[in-house]
Amino acid sequence: MPHFVTQRALYESRERPSKTHSWQAFIQSSILVEIPRNALMAVLIFAGWYHPIGLRQNAVEADQVAERGALMFLFILAFLIYAGTFTNMVTAGIETAEAAGNIRNLLFSLSMIFCGYVTAHPSHPHCTTQSKPPTDLY
Repeated sequence: MPHFVTQRALYESRERPSKTHSWQAFIQSSILVEIPRNALMAVLIFAGWYHPIGLRQNAVEADQVAERGALMFLFILAFLIYAGTFTNMVTAGIETAEAAGNIRNLLFSLSMIFCGYVTAHPSHPHCTTQSKPPTDLY
């Protein structure tokens, strides 16, 4: 975020008055520059999380080890790209990186809560009234 704030200040003081680049080009380049970094981090997260805790073993019985591993890697990569893009979106509208960080944390937490990631088990659509949720979760 501090890097984005610095780049935004440079854009607004130099590029915008000279009309060299548009605002859309600045935002798109900021997002595209982060994709290789996010891909590298996704590889590190995948290698340090998926195999060491044994998630690979869940797919052995169905003979889908490669498919599930690749899908999990793509989920991690998509999450990192989403988080980076979301951070740029919030930072673009706020003056300081500290205030943007506080607001981003609040909005990101709210997006995780309301997308179903942190909801209780009985509120999931696949739950029926006959099935009982595990008692150790409550």
